Amino acid sequence: MNIIRRLNVVLVLVAITGGAATAQTVRLNQVMRAKLQHSQRILEAVVTSNWPLLDSESKALAQVTRDPAWSVLQFPEYVRQSGAFLRATDDLIEAARLRDLEGASLGFVALSTSCVSCHRYMARSRIVTARP
Repeated sequence: MNIIRRLNVVLVLVAITGGAATAQTVRLNQVMRAKLQHSQRILEAVVTSNWPLLDSESKALAQVTRDPAWSVLQFPEYVRQSGAFLRATDDLIEAARLRDLEGASLGFVALSTSCVSCHRYMARSRIVTARP
């Protein structure tokens, strides 16, 4: 249970720090909040081996990327990070279909890593563009 709390804290911190992006709109902030909620439910599904929940939340998370607000940032690195994120959601959907706990846990790690990596990139790019 302790690992769940730690991962939730990480996900919340990522969402909060991402909310400060200069190019982030109110709608994109809402999309990122939805992403966080789906990610938390995916973690719940993985640790409880709830395959229907993992499937539905992974698909819902992939659907979030179809929101026009998701595409507001068109930096090449953001597009690359989005691709990694979508690959991770695809891996989670496949793990749910196969009822593969190891694949699901690795998919969740890949998903979390893609989120943190993208938010770290965006934070660094804000720092660079903020300098005179």
